[in-house]
Amino acid sequence: MKIRNTILLLLTVFSQFAFAQTQLSKEDEDRITKSLSQKISLQKKSQKYLHLGYVSHTLEDDYALYSFKSKFGANLTSGRTFYLNQAPIANLLKFGIDWTYIDLNYVSFKEQILEEYEGEMYEEELNIHAAQAGMHIGPSVTIYPVDKLAAKAFFRYAPSYSAMYDDYNEEFSSGFGNYFVLGLSVNYGGLGLGIEQRWGSAKHSSFSTDLEDEEIGQVSGEKHKFHLKGPRIFIAFSF
Repeated sequence: MKIRNTILLLLTVFSQFAFAQTQLSKEDEDRITKSLSQKISLQKKSQKYLHLGYVSHTLEDDYALYSFKSKFGANLTSGRTFYLNQAPIANLLKFGIDWTYIDLNYVSFKEQILEEYEGEMYEEELNIHAAQAGMHIGPSVTIYPVDKLAAKAFFRYAPSYSAMYDDYNEEFSSGFGNYFVLGLSVNYGGLGLGIEQRWGSAKHSSFSTDLEDEEIGQVSGEKHKFHLKGPRIFIAFSF
């Protein structure tokens, strides 16, 4: 009887020990799986991004005769970051090249101006619509302070096609623009916020839209340079 009880006791102890070992192995397995998943996520060769933002820009002419503040603006950018080092340096730092293959930017300006007619001064509203479509390229650095949190700083050159319509003078103009973008975004997982400063200039050729003009839509030989600058605040998606 004593021998049987002793055997039963030993079997019970061994079974509890084995059960505890099984539980410990499961916890270790989960921890290892999580660690590997985070490491694989950090060792991506590239990462896509999409930004939807609000734009606040200032428009100036080449001679600084006027300066208009935007009333409304919006932008959409989409691109990919190609990492130079696949594994983060010290599990913290990654360098990359950003290629934004589409950047759409729209801004509207409304200003009250004074016009003289037959010796009387009248107030008129000037509406200018400015839009640019282009791309960006430039370096970036991303820091991973904790799991799922990433802070990214970037600087990009942004060549763009620039177009503008002045409904007061009924004039459309367009040209090539050289712009630059300096920014910072912070993401937790795939969602984040960011801010960037955008500045540059474009030289426009003017097109006449005056209905009384015999050469409607003809390019006037005149070119005007316009400067655009200001911040863009955006919601950032990464995947």
